[in-house]
Amino acid sequence: MDLKEKLSENVVQLARLGLAGRSQDVQAYLRQAVRRLKGQDPALARELSELLARAPTALSPLRDFGSALVPVDADSRLALAKTEYPIIGSDAPILDDDLRVKLEQVASEREHLSTLEAQGLGPTRSLLFVGPPGVGKTMSARWLAHLLNRPLITLDLATVMSSYLGKTGSNIRAVLDYAKSIESVLLLDEFDSIAKRRDDDGDVGELKRLVTVLLQEVDDWPASSLLVAATNHGELLDPAVWRRFDDVLEFRLPTLEQREDALRAAFGEDAQKIDSWLPVLTSLWEDRSFSDLTRTAQWIRRRATTKAVNLDEVLLDRIGSELRASAPDLRKRVAVLLANQGMSDRRISEMVGISRDTMRRERRGGKNG
Repeated sequence: MDLKEKLSENVVQLARLGLAGRSQDVQAYLRQAVRRLKGQDPALARELSELLARAPTALSPLRDFGSALVPVDADSRLALAKTEYPIIGSDAPILDDDLRVKLEQVASEREHLSTLEAQGLGPTRSLLFVGPPGVGKTMSARWLAHLLNRPLITLDLATVMSSYLGKTGSNIRAVLDYAKSIESVLLLDEFDSIAKRRDDDGDVGELKRLVTVLLQEVDDWPASSLLVAATNHGELLDPAVWRRFDDVLEFRLPTLEQREDALRAAFGEDAQKIDSWLPVLTSLWEDRSFSDLTRTAQWIRRRATTKAVNLDEVLLDRIGSELRASAPDLRKRVAVLLANQGMSDRRISEMVGISRDTMRRERRGGKNG
């Protein structure tokens, strides 16, 4: 194929993509061209990469966010999305190193658009957060919006979901179009509610068509915005969802070290008072999420304040009430920890609900081990 024929083919393909409104495909096509032209025509490759680098930042959230109208439901006139800008009080969530690196990478990409485009690459456009409730998925989305200095737009499922067939789809499309019109971070929380498996016989055809539309939206999502979908139930998602996102981030229950950090942060100015209790608390609450740990710590602090009693007294009462309802193995393990802190066998027996003979056997077993 000679140069004229190849140029004609490229122009036709770009025209086809542009007229179809598939701006994301236009950008992908141009990135391929940049990679091909780097060796043949460096000047043209550089010019195209500069155009691509400028495209995602053509809109400024500072300028356009206030003037953009939040879409509303046609019947109720309620807003279909919640918006937040600037992001206030968004401290970095407690995350494992791998998750933190990935999130910081997404933010960093927006600072190196020209370099990325020169390599024929684009920034991350979509992320799927998967994990149990309370492990930091929503906080991470807020933190990303804070790092990017962009509005956080959260789909309001309560308003979006409609009993009228076809209404839910049009509501979701309105929110997606709104998020694409400005530089933003769009959070689709409880994503499994709108992207369920299409082989679910309990769903009507309209909802299955909605999943197809959502998959197309993820494919065509512009680099000017960041799409974040979050789910507590990854097993409910349509199988095609997983491969459509640029990256899938798995959020897990906190590790021992993360539980310690979360408890220190939650106890605030009282953090030093619980240092000696941390081995007990992190063992007792090993299956708790970050939000569970925070709620429990705040309850203990409020209790100590309103009752005007020492924090240790409230902690002991809380630990005892939880242990008595716990499995025997956990009670025995915590009993040993309490004994290591110098608590008497009689007091531990009353708190934990196991006999002193059992505690002595546990301690001997621990020493022998």
